[in-house]
Amino acid sequence: MEIFALILGVVYGLIVGIVPGAGATTGLVAVYSFIHYFYDPYHAVIFCMAVVAASTTADTYTSILLGIPGANSAAATMVDGHPLALQGRGTYAISAAITTSTINGLIWGTLVFFFFPYYANVMLFFGTPELWMFTILAMTCVVFISNSYPIRGIIALVIGIVLGLVGIDPQTNFDRFTLGWDYLADGIQLITLVAGLFAVPEMLEGLRRNQPKASSTSNTKQTIDGIKVVWKNKWLALRGGFLGALVGALPGLGGAVSDWMAYGQAVATTKNPNPPFGKGNIRGVIGPEGSNNAQKATSMVPTVLFGIPGASFAAVLMGIFAYLDFELGSIDLIYDTQFFHSMTYGFLWATVLVAVIGFFATKYVVKIVNIPYKYYFPIILTIIVVACVQYTGGWEDYVMFGLATTLGICAKRFKFNRAALLIGFILAERVESLTIQTFSLYNIPDLFTRTTFIVLVVLTIGVFIYGLKKVRNSKLEFV
Repeated sequence: MEIFALILGVVYGLIVGIVPGAGATTGLVAVYSFIHYFYDPYHAVIFCMAVVAASTTADTYTSILLGIPGANSAAATMVDGHPLALQGRGTYAISAAITTSTINGLIWGTLVFFFFPYYANVMLFFGTPELWMFTILAMTCVVFISNSYPIRGIIALVIGIVLGLVGIDPQTNFDRFTLGWDYLADGIQLITLVAGLFAVPEMLEGLRRNQPKASSTSNTKQTIDGIKVVWKNKWLALRGGFLGALVGALPGLGGAVSDWMAYGQAVATTKNPNPPFGKGNIRGVIGPEGSNNAQKATSMVPTVLFGIPGASFAAVLMGIFAYLDFELGSIDLIYDTQFFHSMTYGFLWATVLVAVIGFFATKYVVKIVNIPYKYYFPIILTIIVVACVQYTGGWEDYVMFGLATTLGICAKRFKFNRAALLIGFILAERVESLTIQTFSLYNIPDLFTRTTFIVLVVLTIGVFIYGLKKVRNSKLEFV
């Protein structure tokens, strides 16, 4: 059954990966509608990790062949990958992208998943004050690094926190922020908010875009040349993987940040580029593709160890795993060796299988890419809606889905940081409880006698200063 779960996850991940605007987050949201069919929860874990690995690699196809990123994290690849496809070198670009993603996915996947049980020792350095400060660091990262509009990011974060506190106040046992609607007594459901913030707005964007025909065949020479060029630029590929791993380990940032950082270092380290970047330079593909799978792997570190999602897809995974009775961020989970075996098996083997499919079946995958978006849009939307209305099955679920979707569309339109809103929502109750515990048990002088706490404070201040300087130096809007 393990191999069946793996193959099913790879096939499903490939399909959602090549859908413009979908990617891992949307694919995982839809998983809610059928995850209960897995009788063994560990097989469900294998399936989910296979979906993450497969969709991350597969979104390269639409980015390169159509000039439409399968997910936000693939936008950097599109800049030089699509011009190469227009020049008739699409297979060359895809081969280079898949080779780079696979290598870094295997390297960082191995470092993360095989050694995950040993990372439990890190939690020994985290008491209540450290967990509180780490949560503040996560929020600072997502506001000041992952977005160019920090004031809007702060507003989005506050909105997310308020939404996360909707329900019963644990201190008074009275309704809080429910506006008298009994439906909200148990709070807003995570899956509904994620679907509204990320899945539906990106799908609508994909529907709006013009989708030109893709043209690529299984050109053996181009495939081999793509592999060779990665070897020629191996240090660039590894640097991209390192940047992806670094960003993934910081909670809340997501793949788009690491991909653009990797693309930037590709540009910065290339003297006299020929052709120029943006015109089909293969280094512009290798750099960001190096970060893709690496970021997905290391995003699981804060997600599993601390219950703080490393990216939007990880937030959905948290909800799925909670449904499967795996409590991320708990000490008990660290000693569940079968859970980590399932994660390792699903991610690493899916990475290998997708690479094999990519190298030998490109012309068949292109046939799927060329299906007009209007045909599979209603199918995916229906699956997502079904996943979001399973809470009560009543009209309230549909109303909440509509409200969440409206919020997501408005946030996307006016450039409010949706990742910050989601992080605020997920961490709201944790921030509240940790704040009460920290300042009830410790006074401020005591806190600054704790080495780990001080390190986290310094990191938080550093992220804050870096974020402000980035905005000022880039001459971007501060508001």
